[in-house]
Amino acid sequence: MKERKDLWKPEEDQLLEETVLEYTSNGDSKASAFKKASTKLGRTVSACQYRWNMVITKREDHGSEEEARNSAGTQTHETYGDVPPANLSQVIHFLKNYAKTQPNPEQLKENKRLHEEQVHLKLQNEQLIKKLKEKESEYKNHLLQYEEMASILKEADQLLKHDSIEEKRAVH
Repeated sequence: MKERKDLWKPEEDQLLEETVLEYTSNGDSKASAFKKASTKLGRTVSACQYRWNMVITKREDHGSEEEARNSAGTQTHETYGDVPPANLSQVIHFLKNYAKTQPNPEQLKENKRLHEEQVHLKLQNEQLIKKLKEKESEYKNHLLQYEEMASILKEADQLLKHDSIEEKRAVH
């Protein structure tokens, strides 16, 4: 018997749920999560969105996770505080994202140093751009002067040639 393509397997539900939760916990939109999930699952974005809204969010084990995230406001569900994760799905998701939510002090120091270096480089870049514009202006002025001098020399050379031709005629 042929397998129906519209039926969802538990693994597909889990992949959809993990993808949407990962994206939303990182501040991305559900739309981008549905798009990514549709690529992974080989289904349409609409099918993923429908499955999420009509099945996954209605499940008992997912509902408490969704409520925890919504009641936390801007906080993600990784920051449980004193409240332990409500189900295995939350535990798995928390562990996958723990490194993202708890950066180590060395990384924070390096990030601060890089930020300061970036600010310094931006200032240095602005100064260099200003110097470049000044040099370009100087170059254009010098070029105009050289072109004027070249045209004067050309005229003088033509006058000298013209005078020497007249002198030769006068001598002969």
